Amino acid sequence: MKRIKVSVAALLVGASMVLMSSCIGSFSLFNKVLDWNKKATNNKWVNELIFVCLTIIPVYEVSYFLDAILFNSLEFWTGQSPLANVDVTVKGEKGEYHVKSTTNGYHVELLGSNLSADFLFDEATKTWSLSENGKQTKLVQFVDDNTAKFYTGTSEMTVDMASTLNLLAAR
Repeated sequence: MKRIKVSVAALLVGASMVLMSSCIGSFSLFNKVLDWNKKATNNKWVNELIFVCLTIIPVYEVSYFLDAILFNSLEFWTGQSPLANVDVTVKGEKGEYHVKSTTNGYHVELLGSNLSADFLFDEATKTWSLSENGKQTKLVQFVDDNTAKFYTGTSEMTVDMASTLNLLAAR
């Protein structure tokens, strides 16, 4: 009997290592539930009551479990979150903007006008660009895990992320 328990435990640990190796993931489903809960009403006490109910029912627990076991594993193996599609309207200084995911970035348009722009990600060069009125402008390029180049129109600035974080931590 003890041998069976050890075998089952070893199998579960092995399966966990394969399914969740180096994958923390974005926890998209859990965060969507949490974001909805934060904005459910304008009253923080009612939002807290909703939070407690969603914890008792167990909406939070199920969404966390699905993210940890299923969606984050899919995100690790495919390279993209199955829940990452965006289609929202947000309020800004100059009005409301509609933001929608595309295959390689986001399309943003100012509602009630003919103004729109695309934020595009080039996987080959790891570069985010702004495409507006047929003109494409580089914004940032990720050189490696620690280095990024930021483009400011006519110049560029290379930033070593590790050094920057160390400087900020030292303050």
